Amino acid sequence: MKKSVYSVVLADDVIAKIDRLAYMQNTNRSNMINQILAEYVSLTTPEKRISSIFDELAHHLYSGETFSELSPPAPSVMSLRTALSYKYNPTVRYTIELYREPAKEQGVIKVSTRTTNSALLEKMLEFYNLWAGIEYEYGFTGKDTFENGVFRRPIMHRKSPSQISGKNNLSAALLIADYIQMFDTAMKRYFNGGDTAVQDILAEYESYINENSEII
Repeated sequence: MKKSVYSVVLADDVIAKIDRLAYMQNTNRSNMINQILAEYVSLTTPEKRISSIFDELAHHLYSGETFSELSPPAPSVMSLRTALSYKYNPTVRYTIELYREPAKEQGVIKVSTRTTNSALLEKMLEFYNLWAGIEYEYGFTGKDTFENGVFRRPIMHRKSPSQISGKNNLSAALLIADYIQMFDTAMKRYFNGGDTAVQDILAEYESYINENSEII
């Protein structure tokens, strides 16, 4: 959304209220004024789009007992957490960052856990490598990374390689929610172990792409 500089004259009392709103929403005065005017003329700004996605994401992910809010959403970032059944039940943090001007990559999902336990970090890396390999085999072209204990996976809206009829025209929030729920289920299955863990994870992913014509 192109922006330009304009000169306007506003009452001091109005600016005081604007600044207060901007502070409460962790943004600046210009952006706050832009959002207020955009809403008045029924124009969807990038901030409004992201906020709407986060609201829907919260509805889908917080409705059960698996995920809980880690911190209130910032203008472009939402964080949630879940517990991992591994020794001392470490907390796994999911951070969804959405880009204001999305292109091929619409954002990124980050997965991390606050730990210095080398055995846990090694097992997490094993799972990330397994997961990245499965996604690559099924046509995912994004670049996953793992640095400083954080796994990063781009958000890319795409068609399922199965190309079958299924759910169509899903919202961005539902696409992200479906993916996070599947990823979290697969990760916990991997940590629970068992002789069929890898096969079960592969079956879970195959089910995901077969049941949906749109995926991320």
